[in-house]
Order: sequence, then structure tokens, then C-alpha cells
Amino acid sequence: MSIFCYTSLVPIDNKNPFEMFPVTIKLDASDPIVVRPDFSGMGGDLGKGIGDFFSTGANSFADTVGSDQYGANLSRGMRGMAHNMGNAVGSFNDEAQRELFPEMTTTFRNIMGTAINKHNAVKFGSTIALSIAITATGYYLTRFLWDVITHKVLHPKPVILLPETKYGRCDRIKRWWNGYTSPAMIFDTQVKERLIEIEEKTKIIRAHNRIRKNRHNKISYDNLLLHGKPGTGKTLFARILADRTDMDFIATTAASLLQSGTAGVKYVNEIMAIARASTYGVILFIDEADALFVDRNTLNPDSDHYKVLSHILALTGEGNSNFMLIAATNHAYVMDDAMGRRFQDRILMPLPDAQTRKELIELYATNVLFNKKTNDKHFISAAHTLLRPSAIERIVEQTADLSHAEIKDMIHAMHKKACASKNGMITQKHIDDALYQAIEKHTMLTEDQEKKQARFTAYA
Repeated sequence: MSIFCYTSLVPIDNKNPFEMFPVTIKLDASDPIVVRPDFSGMGGDLGKGIGDFFSTGANSFADTVGSDQYGANLSRGMRGMAHNMGNAVGSFNDEAQRELFPEMTTTFRNIMGTAINKHNAVKFGSTIALSIAITATGYYLTRFLWDVITHKVLHPKPVILLPETKYGRCDRIKRWWNGYTSPAMIFDTQVKERLIEIEEKTKIIRAHNRIRKNRHNKISYDNLLLHGKPGTGKTLFARILADRTDMDFIATTAASLLQSGTAGVKYVNEIMAIARASTYGVILFIDEADALFVDRNTLNPDSDHYKVLSHILALTGEGNSNFMLIAATNHAYVMDDAMGRRFQDRILMPLPDAQTRKELIELYATNVLFNKKTNDKHFISAAHTLLRPSAIERIVEQTADLSHAEIKDMIHAMHKKACASKNGMITQKHIDDALYQAIEKHTMLTEDQEKKQARFTAYA
């Protein structure tokens, strides 16, 4: 049996400048099985094709170099070639992801299914095993290299994405190499239960959509709105959900999508392209969403804001099987009604209760104050002494109104005050000062919010 493969893109004659060279691969089913690529004649054809190509180019150059229009024609030609090349590369990438690689997968499986039978398994077991290993390695190495090219060269990350964004095989390998671990899930009991519920549902949808036979019957993900006061762990919730469902995580802000002209729509389309190309499914997280998803009745229909919002509404009208939209907002009541209906799930993110505050203090104390990589043993010993269980209980009682983020900032402030002292050792004063300042800051912010709300009510 012989298989003909075409392996070259250089022209071999003037009639068909993109004709490719045939390479014959002979599969000999005799004992033992031998795979022999036949490259005879390829070198001569390759040399002739390259020679003809440069010969034609040289003749054309000689004919046109004397023309007054040569410079202008060459400039237009180069610009056109660059434009067409860019379009061709983009089109080839889309086709490869949609058609080529799935067909390669199917073909690979069919070949393996044909080769592995009872007779061959007994007679040529070791040869077949080696062939499978080589073929599989070549296929998956090709996929990995192609992902690197498309991820880093053809489709770089849009500039509006936040640092938390992680998608594609490259990022997964990088996280594995760096020993990445998912953040600790420290929320109130009710929030934890909702997270587990949404996680299980999302896993089922993702597993269904990844099955090849379901590619024409995919299920749309349920979108999620996280609302509550600032610093209550909305971004953390989305990151943990992405980790636990093994989905890509794309994070941006509403303000980043509110660009002048057509830039906002362009960025939305770039994010949608990433979601369509993802092998794993995408969680698209938009922070401070109330700035974007405002009531359209308050916007000018000709404004860029209105156009971006309408574009997103059109893309999310009936859900999407490529991505799950998670929006975080401090003011859910200002959102556009149509946009609000796009979210099948809503979770109120409350301020942490006493048990949650205790777990948060213990977590950040372990990561910051008891960290052996950043502190010496004397510092750690002193921190353990000062933050005994009874001392932690006292801090829990005094931080009743503080958010997750404020508790984290408070522990970091303790560490900074200690490091800035003369001897670099943590003391009770550092802990008390950081605690007092965190409470004072929270009180001032609350007063400011109340004044803003009163002024808004008066104008309304």
C-alpha cells in the first residue's frame, strides 16, 4: 500500500505556481512491518522549482526595472502581498482549528483501529506499539507547536486583558512548571454551597461540549452575576471556579471595553475569537460590570458605549457554548434590564462572617507573617507568639465589618510595619496599629459612601 503526501509549497512550473511535490510513503505489510518513505526525485524537483521561481523573478525584475512606474507598482505590490498574507494566515489558522486538526484526530484513531487487531497484536505487537508512540508523539507535538505559534504570534493577548488571564496550553504548561496552586476557597457557607453547585453544573456542560459527536448539539453555559460590596471575593470566586472546572480564564474590566470609536467592539470580537478557539471552554470575567451594563435608556444611541453594550447583548442573547460570562458589580440595580436577563445565576457576595474572618486571618498570617521564604525564624517565632488563637479571636471580633480584601491588606500592613522598623521584628504595636488603621479606613470609606448616596437621592 502506498500513500502520496504533498510536502512543498514552492512553484514547480509556471502554470501552477503552488503545485506541491508528491512524496510516496510505502507501507509493507510483510513480516516484519516496514514503513519506508520514498523521497526519490524530490530533491531534483525541489531544486528545479526553486530555480524556476528565482529565474522568473529575475526576468520580471529585468523587464520592469526600467519603467517609471516600477517604484510605485512595487510599493503597491508589497502592501497588497502583506495584506493578503495576513488574511491568508488568519484564514488558515481558523480552518486548521475547525477542520484540519479534528480530521487529523479522526484519521489517527481510524488508522490505529485498523492496525490493531488480534493477528497483528500477536505477531507484531512491539512494532505496532512503537509506531503508535511515534505517531502520537508527532501528532501532539505538532498541535503543541501550532498552539505556541497561534498563541504568541498570530493571536497575541489583547492589551485589555488583566494579569489573571490564563488560557491555552502554553499557560497551562507554565503554571504546571511554576507549581501553580488554586487559591484557597474561603467564603461563607452559603457562598461555598453555591460555588459547588455551579461548579458541578458547569463541569457537566463542559464535558458534554468536549465530546466530538456533540459538536452540533452543544449546550450553552449559564452566565453568572456576582454582586455585593467591594472586596468580598468576586474575582477570587471566578478564578476558583475556572480552576475547579479546568476552563480557561479571561479577565478584563468594563472600563477597558469602553473605548472610543470602534475599538471597544474590536476588543469584544478579539475575546470572542479566543473563546471560539479554546479547547477547554472559557470563563469570561468582567469586573466593575456596572460601568458597562448600565440602563440603555440613559445612553445616547449614537454613543460608543451604546454600541459596545448592544454588541455584547447580541452575542449573549441565547447563551453561548464557547464561554461562560461572569460579571462582578457593586451596584446590580443600575444594570440594563436586558443585560440582567442574560445572567441565569446570581450570587450575593456578603461581608465575611466570624468563622470566615478567622479563616482569612489564619490564611494570610500563614502566607505573609509565617512565611519561611521571606522571614527568618526569629520573626516567625515572634509572630506565632503574638498571634496566638486568643489574639486571633480578639481580632475577629474587632473586624466585624471588614471585607476579604481589607483583612488581607491589614495582615500585609502588619508585615510592612515590622519590616520598616529598626530591628525588623514584629511587635504587638505593629499588630495593633495595623488593626486600628484598617478599622479607621473602613469607617471613613463607609461615611463617604453614605454621603454620596444621600447626594444622589437628593438630586433624584
